[in-house]
Amino acid sequence: MIRSVLTGLRGAERAAAGVLLVVIVALVVVASATRYAGAPILWALEITQALFVWLCVFAADLTLQRLGHFSVDMVANLLPRRARQALEVFNLLLVGAFLGVLVFYGWRFASFTGMRPLPMTGVTSAVATAALPVGFALMLITLAEHLVLRLKGKDLAPDAGEPREVM
Repeated sequence: MIRSVLTGLRGAERAAAGVLLVVIVALVVVASATRYAGAPILWALEITQALFVWLCVFAADLTLQRLGHFSVDMVANLLPRRARQALEVFNLLLVGAFLGVLVFYGWRFASFTGMRPLPMTGVTSAVATAALPVGFALMLITLAEHLVLRLKGKDLAPDAGEPREVM
């Protein structure tokens, strides 16, 4: 059950990121063309910036799911296998605690900025700032999934000789 929910969440996240990317590119192209033609779409920059925040947090979680963020493991690789596993669990718990704090303060920030409208559209700025707690919560879910795998003794890193999907 949990696996199917996570699979659905991951699929929705990938789809949302893809749609956002297409919409942002299309909006920038249209806004550039209309500006060149002398009839700029004034709200386009504001909307693309808000959508870009969402795209960034989705992309950050999608990258985390594939262990695509950089890490320095030179010292960890010198440790015995059990010590390295313990270090990985500690790192996951530490980053998870940090993400929990970011979810909390991201929620407060989105609530606080929700009173302020965006200048061109008049839409609440929480449209953009809500991406922060949502994105951090998605990353927290990803870390929890990684932690469960690690505690079951499964390696998080894919096989070195195996090609990895980038996006």
